[in-house]
Amino acid sequence: MKKIGIFYGTNSGKSSAVAEEIEFYLKKEQVKLYDVKEGVEAVEDYENLIFVTPTYGVGELQPDWEARLPKLQNMDFKGKLVALAGLGNQLAFGESYLGGLRILYDAVVEGGAAIIGRTSPEGYVYKESFAVKDGLFVGLALDEDNESVKTPDRIKHWVSSILPLFRD
Repeated sequence: MKKIGIFYGTNSGKSSAVAEEIEFYLKKEQVKLYDVKEGVEAVEDYENLIFVTPTYGVGELQPDWEARLPKLQNMDFKGKLVALAGLGNQLAFGESYLGGLRILYDAVVEGGAAIIGRTSPEGYVYKESFAVKDGLFVGLALDEDNESVKTPDRIKHWVSSILPLFRD
């Protein structure tokens, strides 16, 4: 199995906690966590990637990710598998739920990445989301403000769905 790089950006600590929980479910694999405020250069060292981001304001990318977005947009993601996980508040920001996730999705897809780990929007309560493409979220959708009790099961199920793809 190729090693897995988990990259996260966080202001409140919720995204780092989610990244650590994802890492926990991958504990038998070669995995390393990176806070993007330290940079994204290590992305180039991995073929298997997980990006974790919250959404701020009305569909905006987390500031540390935003600062490194130009660098990501210039990276070659061909041959890389990328799984995305996003945090947002589907009730307070239901018109822009997980907009930051879509920004990362667009950047890596434009660079040639293969996206894995798309999830169903069934069971979520939001008005609109740019993170839904072809009827599915572009990654794992989490709401730590309103549904934190669902997070552990959602992460566990999601990791079990992407892990075989990372192993191929």
